[in-house]
Amino acid sequence: MPARRTPTVALSRERIVTACLELVEGGGPGALTFRAIGRRLGVDATAVYRHFRDKDDLVLALADRLYEEALAGFAPSDDWAETLRDVVLRIHRAFAGHPQAALLAATRSTRREAEFRAIEILLDALRRAGFGPEEAARYERVLGDYALAWAAFTASFAMLPKEVREADASAPLVYAAQSLERYPRLAECARHLPPVAESQFETALEILLTGLRVSSRPPAGAVPDASLTA
Repeated sequence: MPARRTPTVALSRERIVTACLELVEGGGPGALTFRAIGRRLGVDATAVYRHFRDKDDLVLALADRLYEEALAGFAPSDDWAETLRDVVLRIHRAFAGHPQAALLAATRSTRREAEFRAIEILLDALRRAGFGPEEAARYERVLGDYALAWAAFTASFAMLPKEVREADASAPLVYAAQSLERYPRLAECARHLPPVAESQFETALEILLTGLRVSSRPPAGAVPDASLTA
């Protein structure tokens, strides 16, 4: 009796992108080659070219996969600012959670479905806040770039050698030891300075959201934000 063949799983864009993410996270951006993808999936590299025209096409699909991950299970809030906070946090977590992929993809515009959805959600929240189309478009860009840039910053720090990260993390101790006469404010605040490894992403996000709340023009009849009237 002839040996029974193990059924092969059809090659798809989804499987290829998953393999790309695994390769990049395991070996860094340089590990992303069509030959390596083919080996990982047990196919010839030419089979991958039937789904993606080149490496840049793969990178954009990889970035869009991270947007998909960010928006999984998302539901908008009645409070437009809470919607903004949730989406920005989600995007940051998704990209920062895959540091090697973030270094490769955080600066790219995917021009694909998941990115479209993320932009639409942010724009809708900003329009609900009372911002006009021009302002909403500008502020959406600020929030999106902020989430991605900070994720890339986090990823870059995570990629540093351990001894370098530890040296940078000790910076507040060095600041605290500086001359009170020469750097009076540094001496005054040094013990409160967070270590480099302690992200201030959410602190900065709150500053952005506070500015947007102050600048917003909610529709007539809307209930005022209690945080601004207390």
